[in-house]
Amino acid sequence: MIKLIALDLDGTLMNPDHVTVSEENKAALRAAHDAGAKIAVATGRTLSIFGNVCEQVPEIDYILYSNGAAVFDRRAKRVLHEHALSAAQCGALLDYLDGFPAFIELYAGGQSYAQKDKERFFPFDVFPKDFIDQARAGMVTVDDFHDVLQTRNAEKLTVYLTDKAQYRAVWDALCGREDLEVTTSFPISIDLTRAGADKGTALQALCRHLGVTPQQCMAFGDAENDCPMLRFAHYGYAMENGSDACKRAARFLTKSNAENGVAVAVRQVMQL
Repeated sequence: MIKLIALDLDGTLMNPDHVTVSEENKAALRAAHDAGAKIAVATGRTLSIFGNVCEQVPEIDYILYSNGAAVFDRRAKRVLHEHALSAAQCGALLDYLDGFPAFIELYAGGQSYAQKDKERFFPFDVFPKDFIDQARAGMVTVDDFHDVLQTRNAEKLTVYLTDKAQYRAVWDALCGREDLEVTTSFPISIDLTRAGADKGTALQALCRHLGVTPQQCMAFGDAENDCPMLRFAHYGYAMENGSDACKRAARFLTKSNAENGVAVAVRQVMQL
């Protein structure tokens, strides 16, 4: 029996516009929830830029946010699990990244922050306008990220670099570090969390909390940052539109997000 379904958002549960959930996916998750499965979203986003996903899918019970740096219980309205970067660790990363023409998002305390002097590097031409408008509406612009770090724990840094050579330079410089998880959710992004903070460890923590085994868990994703949770869940599904790495990590494959792949697999496995 499936007791928990964990879903990535962009490229997975969401339509290609990154904003809406299809009626087919909504109906399948409603039926699964009625049948006793808990619903969790596992996203690279933080809470302030989550959008209206919970309004579209009110059955969502848990949010694994900032690539698994924290787990939020929507019903109890409390954080169940957190594995944040230290202020010193995050500050050193910011000092290093300051030398690149990159737009940087700091996720801290469930809030998204942007630094004023980096706003000109925002990749406006990469994402749909509605998604950009939604994301920017949830961001707080500050003069200096270091001021934020004095009062809030840093969940994640996301670096957007459109220059391929500079992207590779940053990736290669940070990827081998033992104190970091380095992954990506979009071709131009680099996601940085504390070592041990990923969607897989967050899903494991939630399963322990609920008393759910990997064999009772489904997980869906499309990008590299989804791989750890797809390996953990017995019913790990890669989307047809997913990356090659994601497909290698998953036991199963479903249709693309544009073809309601989540609904197809949920109905098949749960016989709904």
